[in-house]
Amino acid sequence: MPILYKAITAVLALTGCISLIITGELNLIMCTGGISIFAGYYRFFRGYEQASKKAAAVLAQVALFVFLTDTFVISGDVFLSVAHMTITFQGIKSFDLKEPWDHLQVYFMSLLQLIIASEMTRALAFGVIFVVFMLLLVTAMVLSHFLKEGSLGRVKIRQPVIMIALLTIISTSVLFVLIPRTPQRFFGKSHLRPIKTAGFSDRVDFGSFGTVKLDPTVVMRIELDRSISPPYYWRGVSLDHFDGRTWRATERNQDRIRRNNGEFLIFPYDRTKVVEQRIFLEPIDSDVIFGLMRMASVTIESYSLLHDSDQSIILPGKLFRRIRYSVLSDLSAADVRRPDGRYLRMPEGMDRISDLAASLTGSSQSDMQKARNIETYLMRTHTYSLTTAPPPPGMTVIEDFLFNSKKGYCEHYATSMVLMLRGIGIHSRIVNGYYGGEENEYGSYLIVRQSNAHSWVEAYIDGQWKIFDPTPAVALRRPSAFSLFLDSLRMQWTRYVIGFSLDDQKEIIRSLTLPFDMKRLKDIQLMPFISRTIVVVLAIYAVWMVIMLLKKLRKGRYERVTKTYLDFRRILSKRGFRIDGSMTAGDIRSALRDSGIREYAAEFLALYEEQRFGSIGTDPDKMVRYRELLELIKRTT
Repeated sequence: MPILYKAITAVLALTGCISLIITGELNLIMCTGGISIFAGYYRFFRGYEQASKKAAAVLAQVALFVFLTDTFVISGDVFLSVAHMTITFQGIKSFDLKEPWDHLQVYFMSLLQLIIASEMTRALAFGVIFVVFMLLLVTAMVLSHFLKEGSLGRVKIRQPVIMIALLTIISTSVLFVLIPRTPQRFFGKSHLRPIKTAGFSDRVDFGSFGTVKLDPTVVMRIELDRSISPPYYWRGVSLDHFDGRTWRATERNQDRIRRNNGEFLIFPYDRTKVVEQRIFLEPIDSDVIFGLMRMASVTIESYSLLHDSDQSIILPGKLFRRIRYSVLSDLSAADVRRPDGRYLRMPEGMDRISDLAASLTGSSQSDMQKARNIETYLMRTHTYSLTTAPPPPGMTVIEDFLFNSKKGYCEHYATSMVLMLRGIGIHSRIVNGYYGGEENEYGSYLIVRQSNAHSWVEAYIDGQWKIFDPTPAVALRRPSAFSLFLDSLRMQWTRYVIGFSLDDQKEIIRSLTLPFDMKRLKDIQLMPFISRTIVVVLAIYAVWMVIMLLKKLRKGRYERVTKTYLDFRRILSKRGFRIDGSMTAGDIRSALRDSGIREYAAEFLALYEEQRFGSIGTDPDKMVRYRELLELIKRTT
């Protein structure tokens, strides 16, 4: 067996196992059986005797027992247990590679492993592994075909491998585009591990102290209408009740919003005044929809959304999945609902904080000026720090921040401002979400990380909820150009592969039909239309060229030779010779060694192999002899 064929089998087995391991979802103890792959394929390459059927059967029974134990005791998840079992199977199979069918089992198991891995990860690395797998699988199947024909080594395989790989990629891409998309998962649970949000939460608790660690994990990527400039406050949830230690939301009345004409309308808006945000949200352990303040409309693949009285938007049944959605925010819209008394409530014993607020705002004439005075005071007199210590006995955390340590992070600043505003009669609340983001010039989008989690203040002034942020600006380290480039690749992978949706399918259909729609043709810009048309024409031309090349090769070289060879096999079968579909030309030659047609058959098979697998085209004179030999064999038998 050729060393290349052995190497591809080993690499395919490892590719399937690696695709599962990089998901980070497996129990590595349950994957230890896969380590035997290295020993098994070492023996395979060295030509050692393979395991007996009895040994393989015993190991398979042990693997089944481990699988059942994993399913009901260890993992408690059939899906993950199957993933563990496939790695164990690859380890067992590496010691039992006797027949071509054994190699096909390895290929099938590797494909199954990639299918399982696709359900547990959306990483760009998986896309690279999948492409490598497809190319290796095509090469293995071509090698297997020529090995079966007994012609390996006498035929160049580069051309068929390239053509079949190209055709496979094109057909896979077409199927990817054509398979219908649905707005929700209909069954099963997601096996993607959600990002444990750090900093963002639906509550704020001042019960722990120490150093807060910044997490660079990407939470979302945002394509933003450039008509708006920073700062960007990606609103999540607002909290209204503070008991001296913890913020939480009370009286949260949620209204269900239904889809209307493809969007979830929260309130009517003027298209010329809204800011559009196209957001790609990673699977996080929260069902909140983020966006700029006063979200008027959300377009998302879902059956419903929930909107509460504090302007927070919830996606029911998010299932920890990566989602893509679009938000329209009207930053100038007036607030219809007036705030109630819960936005003025304060814990007992906060008189000192109220007195401080009164002293800072005594000469101010407007609520806006009062809020600005408090905001400026906190920014100028207090120091931002991620390290905090417990307050002295008899003093609350916020009193310690305002009057003693004067050090803290955004939750301390925002809480202090809300309490001071409430102390002078201004309705206010704390808001949790994300602030800012790194602009990636390679893809013209914002990267929002865990470290961008932030708390700020919303105060009801002049009939509107307005944003105030008393936290001093903090300089963050900008990532390298290379890491930004890699992130742009991940963004493209997320946008055009993972996030490929029903709307994208509709857009492709509209683009293909655009040249025939004269009404729409008048409204489009000429250059983008020409560019898209050229791309479509070139793609169609490439597919046509591949099809024509395949037809030419099949008709011009293989059709007559193969048809005559198949007639030869049928003649032998009718004359009583035992010829089955798995026999190669060499096998048939051996089977006819003692027959009366052995000389004709040997010459016929030699010509078949030369004309079918030779590097030179068919010879007309030899083709005449080829058909003559078939007639001689027919008459002789």
